Amino acid sequence: MDTMTARGRPVATDRLSRVYVLPDGRRVGYAEYGDPDGLPVFALHGTPGSRLMFALSDSSARDRGLRLVAPERPGYGLSDYCRSATLLDAAHDLATLADALGIERFALIGVSGGGPYAVAAAAAMPRRVVLLALVGPVGPVADHGRQLRMSRVHRLLFRTLARLPLVCRAFFLGLRRLLSLAPEIAYRGLLARVPRADRAILARDDVKASLREAVREGLRPGVEGAVQDVRLFCAPWGLELAGVDASAVMWQGSDDSIVPPEAAYCLARLLPNCRLDVMHGAGHYWVFGQFDVVLEAVAASLRG
Repeated sequence: MDTMTARGRPVATDRLSRVYVLPDGRRVGYAEYGDPDGLPVFALHGTPGSRLMFALSDSSARDRGLRLVAPERPGYGLSDYCRSATLLDAAHDLATLADALGIERFALIGVSGGGPYAVAAAAAMPRRVVLLALVGPVGPVADHGRQLRMSRVHRLLFRTLARLPLVCRAFFLGLRRLLSLAPEIAYRGLLARVPRADRAILARDDVKASLREAVREGLRPGVEGAVQDVRLFCAPWGLELAGVDASAVMWQGSDDSIVPPEAAYCLARLLPNCRLDVMHGAGHYWVFGQFDVVLEAVAASLRG
């Protein structure tokens, strides 16, 4: 089906995926999981990632009566790239998509690199976001980085790499090529970077297939989306976090080797209505084995 037709309404590309054409002509890709008539939840993928990152949650969302909408940021998957000046730019796209889908109020899940965008959307739409659920989010490393305890690897990734856009682009281009030519080597490289708890989850066949497909689809059109993520969430956010009124809950693995836990804890302290659940001994990928925990909390909050 031609995804450029019927501007102003979503167009299907497969059973779960859709494309919505924004007023400026850009395409936004997204997928829907769970109950199509359920309580609305937007889920924002990590870096790099895509709408397919939440495919494993389809039946769990349906069981809990949740309509899970997973949009892709500019440059990922089915979404056209557009340079964004701030995290708030993506919030405008999300609001437009919600309008097109007839969704007025909703819960918002932000996973890893999707966390800063979820916070920005909650700040931009205080009357629409009723719950902010953050899973292993990237915290405000530029605003508070010198005050935070971070490993050498985390400082390299979230401070040095962010200042070197050409190096950042080369990193993601190398990952994209490796996923295409030698996906097993790429996956073994990931396993070598994570703690034992993560390795047990990533060894599951369903998780391995889902994660590889989600990242490969996200990087399929190029790496501009991933490079933009790093540029935006590693810079000062420019958000008034104390003004985020939505109730929030955050789950953060204490042994996370992908994002700095201290930055996530800092974010939890800065959000005025945030409950922090530290997953002791867990790494970054615990959610692939326990996403039900997140969905159950979201469903209970929406029904409450």
